[in-house]
Amino acid sequence: MIMIMMILNHQPRLLTITSGGTINTIPTPLRRNDPSSPWCYAASLTPPIPLDDDDDGDVDGDGNSPTASSPSSSPTPMLPPGSNFLATQVWPSSRIASTVIEKHMDPTWTVCELGCGPGLPSLTAAKSGARRVIATDVDKLALEMVCAAAADQGFIKNHNNDDDDVAEDWEEQPFVTKQFDLTCRDNSLPKADLYVLSDVFESAAVAEGAAWHVQSILSANQKIKNRDSSRVWVFAQSDRAQRDCFLEKIREWYGDEDDEQLNVGWSMDHAPDRDEELWLFDLDETMVKYN
Repeated sequence: MIMIMMILNHQPRLLTITSGGTINTIPTPLRRNDPSSPWCYAASLTPPIPLDDDDDGDVDGDGNSPTASSPSSSPTPMLPPGSNFLATQVWPSSRIASTVIEKHMDPTWTVCELGCGPGLPSLTAAKSGARRVIATDVDKLALEMVCAAAADQGFIKNHNNDDDDVAEDWEEQPFVTKQFDLTCRDNSLPKADLYVLSDVFESAAVAEGAAWHVQSILSANQKIKNRDSSRVWVFAQSDRAQRDCFLEKIREWYGDEDDEQLNVGWSMDHAPDRDEELWLFDLDETMVKYN
């Protein structure tokens, strides 16, 4: 009940990170005023609002406080060195991706989000009953935020801070995080039925890297050619210049094949065909709903 009220009130919390420090976070739901809505943590550089003295952070009454806990001291309003503030924020495209996942995801799928940031689409997939969710990002802080939100929503079994235990049951966990650099071509993608990318085109290098990894997924599909093929859903705002770089690289891979038939182009149709291997979602951030 405490956690639900915090989400509805957007009350900041402190998240203890592996470096030993703490950061301010705000529970950010897909839909405001909906206690059943999936949610994630977003980093905040403003001081947290102290909780009442009788709030011990015990959300489920088991005597244990969640990973994110009420503040006992004021942290410095800084992110850990090497962290990308952009990777700790919830962007309009991730909200659209989450909404599409709620409506169109097959619950038998394993879902892998690339460049997850706070991971709202990944957490939405878990809330919607995905068989397994793999949230990936190059930013370690973003992954810690995703892991904390997943644990607080009950998506991670036997969550603790023992790296050996986590490594041992990684394959058994229904929700996992993994550090993955889209710009590195030496990385092997986790196997999944659905790959999701939302607003990851922050630079030409990332756009080209994302295109390369998407091409690898499509190439693997050509070898399978059955219903076990993976699909890729890519979400990008119309004002993201680097998305054209991504599209150009994808079209180069398809070559002279029929672009319209292969759906190689940004579409305002947000009802994807599950049998299509690639769907590129165009979106206008002014049309994004927050309620």
